[in-house]
Amino acid sequence: MENITTSEKNKMAALYGLILGIIYLAIYTACNIFVGKFLAFYVAKFVGYVLFFIIMGVLATRIKKANGGFIEFREIFGAIFIMILVSELIYMVYNFIYYKYIDPQFMEKMKYAYNTFMESFKIPDDKLEEANKSMDKAMAEVKTFNLLNNIKSYLSIIIMDSLFGLLVCLAVRKSRPVFE
Repeated sequence: MENITTSEKNKMAALYGLILGIIYLAIYTACNIFVGKFLAFYVAKFVGYVLFFIIMGVLATRIKKANGGFIEFREIFGAIFIMILVSELIYMVYNFIYYKYIDPQFMEKMKYAYNTFMESFKIPDDKLEEANKSMDKAMAEVKTFNLLNNIKSYLSIIIMDSLFGLLVCLAVRKSRPVFE
């Protein structure tokens, strides 16, 4: 097989980013079902994040296959980075819509579940009150739209996902042999 062009690779990466974003939204929405059970919620979020990276690896492997089975590190990282940009943009927009319109009481449910979880471990009231102040601050941030904070959040997620994307790149890359 022959190498795909950068344009074709970028289109594939954007399409796979769209697919990855939609799958991640389904996973994220399913995780939110467990919001009343604090520990189950975070276990589901962790499993969802692992699935996110497995799916990213599968999609990166498909790009490598379309490239003749060989792809250099920088090429696959570029494709993965595009996938991350697209999927996380979808996630951020959905997150805003989810907290604002779909389940505006989500943060209150989370706070209640957190308090119940902490009380089950007999956490002192002063520590619980401190945690509640932190939760109240987070709830206030979610309720007000701040473009700068959303951009910072988006960029920090991109950086974190890119670090994990580097691991996917290391697993997927395969250099073309010097002599074929």
